[in-house]
Amino acid sequence: MKADASVATDSSAAMASEAGVDAYAPAPGGRSFKKLFLTLFLLGLRAGGLASKFLLTLFIAKEMSLSDLGLYGLIAVGATIVPSLLGLGLNGPAGRNCVGASTAQGIRIACTRVGITLALHAVLTPLAAIGLAFWLPSTDLLLILLVSAILILENISSDLNTLLMARFRTTFAATLLFLRSGAWPLVFIVCAWFEPQLRTVHGIMAFWLAALLAVMLLLAGLSLSRGYHTLLHFDRSLARELLVRGRNFYVAEIGNAGALYSDRFLVSTFLGLEATGIYTFFWSLTNAVNNLVFTAVTNPLAPRIIAAVNEGIKPAIRAACAKMFKEVGLWSIGLAIFMATLLPWVLHYLNNAKLDQHQLVFALMLGATVLRTISEAADNVLYAHHQDRRIAAISICAMVVSALLISAMAPFLGLLGAAMAMLGAALFVFTLRGMTARGLLR
Repeated sequence: MKADASVATDSSAAMASEAGVDAYAPAPGGRSFKKLFLTLFLLGLRAGGLASKFLLTLFIAKEMSLSDLGLYGLIAVGATIVPSLLGLGLNGPAGRNCVGASTAQGIRIACTRVGITLALHAVLTPLAAIGLAFWLPSTDLLLILLVSAILILENISSDLNTLLMARFRTTFAATLLFLRSGAWPLVFIVCAWFEPQLRTVHGIMAFWLAALLAVMLLLAGLSLSRGYHTLLHFDRSLARELLVRGRNFYVAEIGNAGALYSDRFLVSTFLGLEATGIYTFFWSLTNAVNNLVFTAVTNPLAPRIIAAVNEGIKPAIRAACAKMFKEVGLWSIGLAIFMATLLPWVLHYLNNAKLDQHQLVFALMLGATVLRTISEAADNVLYAHHQDRRIAAISICAMVVSALLISAMAPFLGLLGAAMAMLGAALFVFTLRGMTARGLLR
């Protein structure tokens, strides 16, 4: 990929670029089968992680309470929003620099990126924890400490996942993601099934933190065994460069996070914690479609679109993007149909009247998720063309539109209004991203 400043010019960069373009050229059957197998493997791995999270959602709704589910949902949202708030948009330029870089350069970039994250958390997390300790009851002190540790490790893991994807380490990144997000819910469910005293939000957080610590130990062991620890170096000049080039990405990430996750905080404000639990339940089902497609299809294709754009051959760029949109669209619609078929069985198992009466909410949220997932493929086109300001502008617009629609509709129409707002915001972003990407491909 053509990095903004420190682009690598060795043979690995050329090989990465060539691989990206050739991925969309007519390929022998063996290569096509291998690519399909890798996609299915990544989908299976991510599906396993999402299935375990879904089972955890079912377990909380069945064996605990909708209020507990709402609280867990808010904490999970925090674990997603914090990397955006404290990320300063650095993963965008850092990821672009990593494509085609040597191993030593890649580790230097990763060390610098993670070093900035740790410095920010060292200052801000204690301040936030102290503030919450004064605001919340003393009985929640342990929960505050658990969540603080989780947010730090999730942020680091998120940074490393982005860089691994940029290095074409898709399988390894997906495996680590499964370990820190898909394995521990199953362990918790089994333990809590036999030990009812574990059925608390505190218990859930403890298992989550244990999984993150295991991933950190695995990465440390790998680094020591391969001698990567000798290459660790915080580069101040690179840090300054990333901070400068990350500004537009930061605005975009804040917008994306706000548009995607602020809805639950707004629903909690207008409709209460139990309604948030219902909303979180349906969101966990519909967002599984987005998560699967983004992890196994959209995100792995991003470096290849970048490589095609760097070659500068318009027909090859259009072919690469057309194939990407086709793959993302087919997987999104297919998985959405599967989720719609699965819902009646899930509701029958739960036998919860409050969930049964909101099936239209699920349908609207599912449609919104399909639109959002396809529009994220258009974001790959903008990212490859270095349209950072446009990405940021669209994200901020999406956040504002989403917040306005929910604030206007949820107080009067309840959860149905929140779902309608979600669909309206998704349609707005789908149209805006699609038109922008189409203009770049002409």
